Amino acid sequence: MSSLSSRPSLPLALSTMAIGSVPYDEPGLPLDLMAKCLDIPTSPQMVRISPWEDMILGAVSGLPALEVNENRVVTVIGPGREEALTEFYEKFYAGDLDYFALEERAALGFKAFLEKAKADQSFGPSFLKSQVVGPLTFGQSVKVDGQKSLIDSPELLEAISLGIGAKAAWLGKKIRQLGRSAIVFIDEPGLTGYGSAFSTLTPQMVVDSLGSAVKAAKDHGEVLIGCHVCGNTDWGLLSGVGLDILNFDAYEFLPTVCLYPREIRAFLEEGGALAFGIVPTNDFSDQIKAEHLAKMVKDGWQVLANKGLKTELLVERTFLTSACGLGTLAPEKATAILEILPRIAQILKS
Repeated sequence: MSSLSSRPSLPLALSTMAIGSVPYDEPGLPLDLMAKCLDIPTSPQMVRISPWEDMILGAVSGLPALEVNENRVVTVIGPGREEALTEFYEKFYAGDLDYFALEERAALGFKAFLEKAKADQSFGPSFLKSQVVGPLTFGQSVKVDGQKSLIDSPELLEAISLGIGAKAAWLGKKIRQLGRSAIVFIDEPGLTGYGSAFSTLTPQMVVDSLGSAVKAAKDHGEVLIGCHVCGNTDWGLLSGVGLDILNFDAYEFLPTVCLYPREIRAFLEEGGALAFGIVPTNDFSDQIKAEHLAKMVKDGWQVLANKGLKTELLVERTFLTSACGLGTLAPEKATAILEILPRIAQILKS
């Protein structure tokens, strides 16, 4: 793990941010909502407008030996695989981050996000956030030779991990060019259920793949790297791969995160932070109140404090998000979720 001295400064305690995907038909509305509701605006993935804003399809550019068929299914190419890997490594080791840029068709939300930040210095005056799919989730979604998953090919998984790290570095560079500090999340929903009988992932695969992506992301400039998992996973393992922020579904799975007090304590003491995904997404309704969600956060702090963590450190290193992305929700529900986040933060601050 990175040492405290090598980490960039963190945002203020109880800062609010989003996960990424949104259900709107144009980017102006979510950007205005984020400006009003969030301390750290997030680049919106406009999944209702274009399939290329999807986390898997949007990540393909710059990654080696891949093709997308007419049904928008990503697979590994057969002939030419070695040549594609050779070109990839030449670009990667040359530090050519533009090779890993989002394609224009996958960057509608990101382009509007950058334009708004450039035109309005009050939009995320200190920090801006973006996100990219994690290598393990991506690898589980891509087939090799029509059968096994990409994660079962160590050579390909290593390259994909480095490429996704370089893509995160490119996102961070674009944010820093606007004079803001950069946060980039590596989204790993594929780590949900890790350690169960249904997962083929090994601890070494997780450490090597995520660790490579995190290191590649940080090798090209100052950036805070988070990891979002929307279900239960081994948070102790993730706390040791060099991440700066762990983002979890605190509405459903806060008790399981509290099972790792020793690892969480070390993570926080070395400069890391926890992003509590405290607002449920699919289960959200008008009956869910900010006061109740704030109490859940405080109860989580108390459980961890009872296990030896300092309350002051927990509060100082807590951010707030929704439990997951909003892209599959009705727009009015997504709006209500964004609007409740600052109310929760205000209750906790007071």
